[in-house]
Amino acid sequence: MEPKVRSPMKDIAAMWVKKDAADTRLLPEYCTSARTGGPSLATNAEADIQRSLKAIVRELDQRPPGSPSSRGMFRWTLHKKSERDPYNSIFLVKSLISELELAKKDNKHYILPLLNILMYTIIQAAYIPDDLHEKAYKFCKGLLSFTKPYCTIAHEYAVMLKAERKAPGILYQRLIISEHGMKNDTSPHWERVFVFADPDLLSEEVCNALYNEIHSMNPNEIFNVNMGHVIKHTIQAALGETCNINRLDEVLQTKPFNVIERYFQEVVTITEQSCFSSEEVTGAQKKHISKLQQLYQTIMSSAHQVLPTKDKLQNILLPNPDISFFIWKEDDLLWKELVQFVKSRCGSSQDFMHSDSDNSELSETIDSLNIEQTRLSVLSNDSGIVKDCGDLPLSNDVPAAGANEKEQTKFVRKACIKKKSYDSNNTLNISDIYDNSTTGGNMKLQRKFGCNTMLFNFKQQKPNTARVVVLGNDCILGRLAKAFLSIRKRETRRCILTSKLNLQFYYIPVKNEEQTPVSTSKVIPLLHNDFSCEMSRYLGSIDPWYNSNINSLRDMIPELARTSPPSGQQSSADPFIVDVTSYYVRMGYQPVCFQIYSVMFTFTDETIECVDDVFLIQLDAELPELKYTKEVTLTRKRAASEGIGVQIAVAYKKIALSNRENTRQFKSRCTGLVMKAIPSTEAEDLVCLNVNISEVTNKLNLSGKISLIENIKIKTSHIKVEVQDTFAKSMVVCLDKDSRRIYRDVVSVEVSPCLEPGYSFHKMRSLRFGHSQAENVGLTKYMPKSLLLPINTFVGIL
Repeated sequence: MEPKVRSPMKDIAAMWVKKDAADTRLLPEYCTSARTGGPSLATNAEADIQRSLKAIVRELDQRPPGSPSSRGMFRWTLHKKSERDPYNSIFLVKSLISELELAKKDNKHYILPLLNILMYTIIQAAYIPDDLHEKAYKFCKGLLSFTKPYCTIAHEYAVMLKAERKAPGILYQRLIISEHGMKNDTSPHWERVFVFADPDLLSEEVCNALYNEIHSMNPNEIFNVNMGHVIKHTIQAALGETCNINRLDEVLQTKPFNVIERYFQEVVTITEQSCFSSEEVTGAQKKHISKLQQLYQTIMSSAHQVLPTKDKLQNILLPNPDISFFIWKEDDLLWKELVQFVKSRCGSSQDFMHSDSDNSELSETIDSLNIEQTRLSVLSNDSGIVKDCGDLPLSNDVPAAGANEKEQTKFVRKACIKKKSYDSNNTLNISDIYDNSTTGGNMKLQRKFGCNTMLFNFKQQKPNTARVVVLGNDCILGRLAKAFLSIRKRETRRCILTSKLNLQFYYIPVKNEEQTPVSTSKVIPLLHNDFSCEMSRYLGSIDPWYNSNINSLRDMIPELARTSPPSGQQSSADPFIVDVTSYYVRMGYQPVCFQIYSVMFTFTDETIECVDDVFLIQLDAELPELKYTKEVTLTRKRAASEGIGVQIAVAYKKIALSNRENTRQFKSRCTGLVMKAIPSTEAEDLVCLNVNISEVTNKLNLSGKISLIENIKIKTSHIKVEVQDTFAKSMVVCLDKDSRRIYRDVVSVEVSPCLEPGYSFHKMRSLRFGHSQAENVGLTKYMPKSLLLPINTFVGIL
């Protein structure tokens, strides 16, 4: 039998748990002393919590950050302490409020990470006294006078805390209901986490290890177990130690499914009514506790024994969300899974059955997923049938669906869309799609971030949320940008997901184990060592909490697969990767928006049409070296080309803070160029392209003519590069460092910000109906012009 090899990552996790497990052995005595006022154990536990918080603060101060093996462990270990002992949550909230008050005066960069820990602790806590709730609420209100993102995040947390004060346990309840799709009458929202891994970066061992860890937590959680979690946690959060949680658990286990479901629906109804009550916080809270007390007595009436007046608190674990793991091999995989998710919801609720976009559209979409829908035209006035030119009825004259619907279908070309309602089905609903506070009407140099995507939005308009987590390096982000553009084009043509789905994107970096740059350029040096995960480096520089918790997975995920247990064997260690991923999708809801750039290629073969593509991070062009060729004339021999490099013509728009257009042109001999959309330093954080051109200059010295290479740096948003040299017929272009997206025999590259397909569609339709040639006409003046990809972080741009 071969010896079992342990993973270093799991050894680290086990070491941290063992290191802080001293108070666990004293758990029963500590709980008793805490309730009776015993100072010794309570003081020791509170001091231990404070030491852990100080460790997190020291980690935030480290520049550069600490070792990858310890980053994120402090936060994870602290929450594990709260899970083991519910009284630790009370001490943790108390200590966090004290630390936040100190940070408010001197160290503002501590505020948002500590506030994030505070909210996650309150969500998971078995019971938090009302005075601590009030202190946390007042602190958040005090941050409303701060600048962004402090005021925006504090406002969202204040709303959550006020709801939790009115109805203790509602944050936990809403989270578990939405993450596991539990049916109820008051909160129909459903969330699902989709994890997409890059198959070309992650080995089969890594993918299998991640799949085993994700599915090691019983994803098919029994429905009544989740209902029991909600019932127990909500009652205990309201009643505190007056709730005999152990006996309540025993009674619920003896009840049949229909009885537990009835209790569950009553708990949800009571909590939601208390949350939306127009009364003051104190009055709504008293009524809420009174109603749950009555329900608790009803449930416990079958216990047939005298219950103690006080009992120890017991933590009700928050199960991880429903996670689906995919290897992203097909380009349309994201679209297919999102449509299947929405379709499964439409078939399970009567509300969706009677929505504006009927389920037949979803069925047709499933059948035609393999057809690329990129054309923006929606309606054909001529179906191609004689005597049918423009005779199709307009939107107001479309007959009702019924017996004549089949006859109408005969006169519609199959490649077009059957038009049922001109304004409802084939036109985008602006209020559902666009958030002008995030995207704005026009492209600006300041990066957009922090739109209101609160995790517990009690006025949720869309019934579903898909949290898409991409796992890989910069290559998979380029693929995500391309898939996002494809989804937006499909939604412009026919709204399938827009009104039903809230789409959130997350990014977890993974190190390229080979450590070789994915680039075609041999001359242009890399701007920094972290060549494969530039996006994670940037996100970590603007959000220290992302750097501490998510960038730590960059090295841990490959390490996980090297010594992971064989398939079929479950590891006894805590699932660190899944825990951190769950924490990220639950608390990371401040998006940072990145401009997607459109690129048009022209090839040497004129018979080949121009190709459009997009990139998010980098465009890398390599120009081949010229060979010396000589042309014989009647008078002399002359070199057709001298020296290295290729002659190119560059035309670009120089960016300016005033948004004034300044077009410039020049010619240069160069060996290659790189266009980067992600800034290399925080000081250069503007939404633009940083173009580096390796120009060849000839100089004379004592030894003769020599060629030197100098970098020309350009900041632009629109640029066109064209090969001018007769003997250099083409260049090789790579997008987003992805070896699968290399274009050869290219003679011209034109790059500009990618336009939002909805903007292009409405502008084209306005011009078609005879409007003026102005830039913003009709609905376009209310719509964002550029297509931005939002990547969620914890605090946005700090």
